[in-house]
Amino acid sequence: MNSSRSVQLSFFFTVFAIFLVLGFFIFKPYLNIMVLAGTFAVIFHPLFKKIDKGMKNKLPSIASFIVVLLATLIVFVPLGFLGVRVFQEASSLYETVNNRAQSEMGPLGDILPSGNVFVEEFRLRFEQSVTLNIGSYAERFLNWIIENAVAFSQSFAQFLLAVFLWFLSFYYFLRDGDRIREIFIGLSPLSDKYDIEIVKRVGIAIKSVVGGSLIVAVIQGVSAGVGFAIFGIPAPFMWGMFAILAALVPTIGTGILMIPALGYLLLTGDYVSAIGLGVWGLLIVGPIDNILRPKLIERQIKIHPLLILLSVLGGISLFGPIGFLTGPIILSLIFEFLKIYQEMVVEERKA
Repeated sequence: MNSSRSVQLSFFFTVFAIFLVLGFFIFKPYLNIMVLAGTFAVIFHPLFKKIDKGMKNKLPSIASFIVVLLATLIVFVPLGFLGVRVFQEASSLYETVNNRAQSEMGPLGDILPSGNVFVEEFRLRFEQSVTLNIGSYAERFLNWIIENAVAFSQSFAQFLLAVFLWFLSFYYFLRDGDRIREIFIGLSPLSDKYDIEIVKRVGIAIKSVVGGSLIVAVIQGVSAGVGFAIFGIPAPFMWGMFAILAALVPTIGTGILMIPALGYLLLTGDYVSAIGLGVWGLLIVGPIDNILRPKLIERQIKIHPLLILLSVLGGISLFGPIGFLTGPIILSLIFEFLKIYQEMVVEERKA
């Protein structure tokens, strides 16, 4: 009887493992979307609970839909506006450089003296070379657009599908989040207190990474962009976008852009604006990281900052852009399982 039971269990787990592997490959193309939707669901879950409670817990579907719409407006409307402004500023900057290269020939046109036959001939040939190169590059760019038009259309269709799946997943994670949590706790062989702690730990990791890294980076980048706009740095929205990315770099942060911006103002002779931007960076941009990041991360997730950084970089290397979330979440779960191991195995042995 025991032998028959052992055979049955072996067969069951073998077939189950095969289907799990097949299921992984089926859902693999959409894992990033699911992780992103789950992250949004964890962050906006308190808001969903408040709205659902206001509806006396009778209309969770409507409450979920309202939260998804609010989250979309909060996140994607500013991103869309910023994207349009960055594109406009980049286009304007390109046109300015292009026109200057064709009409003024850049700094060379001011440096070379006029009146000399050889200098004038060199000037003319240089201007023709610049014009031909720009025309050649423009022609290549247009040919590239034509050649990749089909691929671009396919990518755009895939993007729309990804947004739709994100919207749908976000909605169901919000509405059925408590049910999913109960299913996990019911299926897990661990004690319920450990399962609850694991779920709690995942939520803390998500909120800490998003709150401690992304939100701080966005606030720093926006404040740096405002400073660029106030003190006369060209294309402030574009550089503000880069400042958001720079703020994710440990230690250096937005200094990657603030220091060159100060150098630009000094080289152009605008010393007052240079002093103003320097004071802005020291009093406004810099303290944001020092004040907010420790409060949002260290009190919630007690993992060394170096390990968090390595988990973010390793997660991005393994999972792509979404790895900045999955890396720290996996690291947090490892620490949680070590804690469970200590309580279940080590302490029981000592007892």
